[in-house]
Amino acid sequence: MHALFLIVFSNLLGFGIIIPLLPYYAENFGANPNEVTLLMASYSLMQLIFSPILGRISDIYGRKKILILCLIGSAISYFLLYFATSFGLVLFARSIAGLFASTTAIANAYVTETTSSANRSKGMGLIGAAFGLGLVFGPVIGGYFGGGDIDNINYKMPFIFAIIVAIISFVLAHFILIEPKKRNKQFISINFLDSFKDLINLFKIPALLFLITVSFLVTFSFAGFETTFALWTERAMSWASKQTGFAFTFTALLAALVQGVFIGKLTKSFGEIKLLITSCFLMLIGLFFITLSIQNLFYLTFSLGILGISVGLGNPSLNSLLSKNLSKNIIGASFGVIQSVGSLARILSPLVAGNLFYFFGINSPYNFGAFLMFICLLIFFYYFFILKKSIKT
Repeated sequence: MHALFLIVFSNLLGFGIIIPLLPYYAENFGANPNEVTLLMASYSLMQLIFSPILGRISDIYGRKKILILCLIGSAISYFLLYFATSFGLVLFARSIAGLFASTTAIANAYVTETTSSANRSKGMGLIGAAFGLGLVFGPVIGGYFGGGDIDNINYKMPFIFAIIVAIISFVLAHFILIEPKKRNKQFISINFLDSFKDLINLFKIPALLFLITVSFLVTFSFAGFETTFALWTERAMSWASKQTGFAFTFTALLAALVQGVFIGKLTKSFGEIKLLITSCFLMLIGLFFITLSIQNLFYLTFSLGILGISVGLGNPSLNSLLSKNLSKNIIGASFGVIQSVGSLARILSPLVAGNLFYFFGINSPYNFGAFLMFICLLIFFYYFFILKKSIKT
């Protein structure tokens, strides 16, 4: 488990390094806000298509081999970014990154196979903490080497660091990761047609359909924040990549702290369902307060802190609930489908958020995200109190 922690951390470190830079990098090639958000959409489109495929292949041939393949793909995407000479090439590089962006789904499948039901939230929290810590230190590195001068950003040095950490991730995975023992030796005999039918059946299970719907709405709302925040800080706070990187770091640090230190005890005290509902409520508050934060650092710090806690509570709780309601025969493929649903949200959200930002004002993506979280809370009420359904915990 500790080996997987290091691999996920180093992989997300490289991802986090380039996050604060991409909007400025795209604008450097003449892209407008609508086109900038295409970077996230193209990444997520490829992730949508290939996550179930790679997840299914990992069911058959093992988690380690496919995880290594994904890490190699990440390194290639950073090389392409480094040598990009146009917005089209930047878009192509992000598409390659999305194609191999199944690391989280495979890591979740790995945790599911190597932990007991009682320790599942703690295991998911550990991976979530690695994810969060990568996004803590990544933006700091990317923002620092990018510089604080909005008119003179250094793009090349952060991309070099991203390439280095991608190579480190590959080395760690190759030499220290141990392939988990398969719990069902019939994995190899299952054909892809049967697997596709099993995956379609996921959406026929009320508990899974409910959880997947919640996952979609949460991801859609937060992705709108991720893809427009650098553009927002540029206009609302006059920040460059350095300051924006620190802001992302603050949010990710709180998320990592909650997932890595507190989530196990909180889950035992309150349960995953209550933590997930709390997470949605906090995301509503955090997104709304961004709209009050123009030239107000106190409000902005408050909103980013609330968002960090929301992510820290929500991600491991949701993944734990999903894992407990999945068939063990197709764990990797199932998490791939779930990640694809998240990818669909990340395809649609940047397009919606970019247009809202461009045509209706810089605060409109966050107002819309807060509204979606209100809808999410209504869905919780409808599912548990009107339909009186239950979920395996």
